[in-house]
Amino acid sequence: MQSVWDKAKPIYVALLLAILSWIALQALGRLTHVLLIVFVSILFAAALTGPVRRLEGWRVPRAVSVILIYVVSLALVVGLLWFVTPPLFDQVANLGDRAPEYAERYEGVQEAYEEIRSNYGSLPPFDVQVERLGNAILERAGQRAIALPSALFALFLDALSVFVISLLLVTNRERILAFTLTLVHPDDRKFVGGLLEKMWTRVGTYLRAKLIVMAIVGALTYVALLLIGVPFALVLAIIVALGEAIPRAGPWLARIPLLGIAALEGLATFGLVFAASVVIENGKGYFISPYVEGDQLDIHPLLVFVSVLVGATLGGFAGAFVAVPLAAIVDLFVREVVVPWRKREIAESS
Repeated sequence: MQSVWDKAKPIYVALLLAILSWIALQALGRLTHVLLIVFVSILFAAALTGPVRRLEGWRVPRAVSVILIYVVSLALVVGLLWFVTPPLFDQVANLGDRAPEYAERYEGVQEAYEEIRSNYGSLPPFDVQVERLGNAILERAGQRAIALPSALFALFLDALSVFVISLLLVTNRERILAFTLTLVHPDDRKFVGGLLEKMWTRVGTYLRAKLIVMAIVGALTYVALLLIGVPFALVLAIIVALGEAIPRAGPWLARIPLLGIAALEGLATFGLVFAASVVIENGKGYFISPYVEGDQLDIHPLLVFVSVLVGATLGGFAGAFVAVPLAAIVDLFVREVVVPWRKREIAESS
């Protein structure tokens, strides 16, 4: 006969596993930011592999190559900010000169609102709505201003963490790979090593290509806005370029401020800006991305869309940015490991 312990043992084991699973989920929730930094560091390390190999071919030490690439990249960013800042302040100053023109359009919006309110008496007066919106904006801006120093310090720490981790990953990649393969059965080490190398190369090439596409789209948008005569062209072009970091939905979400400013300039300007956006996006889809990016990730659009939604929910903009490369890694693992294993199981059971 079974003892009481033997009968109760499966229940205790299941309860213990449930508790451990809950603890693991809670830990993952609290470590989301850390895991995000680690994965961003992996992406940057993978993207640095190609340039570092070229510099190593010129007999530049690997660690020096990584530092040199980061220094050059930082110099380019500082140079871009030096070039961008004066026109940016000029465009913001021009906002005051255009205030009377925007006020006239504001009056037109007020008249339209009051006409709607005459049919729906429950709506509050237009001035009350504007006052509420203004107070909410001022309150949010005040909170942002108070939190700005700590946010900048946190951003600096994150950037420093990404730099250090990516530097260590690039300089010790072979050692880390060799240690990882020691945990794998000897018969599978060649396959696992090739799979990891394929993942590393794919996400690294994707990130380098994505940065190039962002720069091209931003430049084309800036030129188009200058030709059309849209104000704040530089700021809006930068926002559009950053939107390219998030596949599918990002480019058009980033164009909402652009289309909003264009709408204030008139229907003709709005139409020209919308047409230019369509042309640039189609040019990117048919010419720029295939040439620069190719099919680096080779994953289904539905998986891309769902992964962006999940990534944005868990980690905001940074989560949406890393979601697609992470989904590509999972997709490659499923294709190369899970599907063949499952097929073998089905063949053996039949």
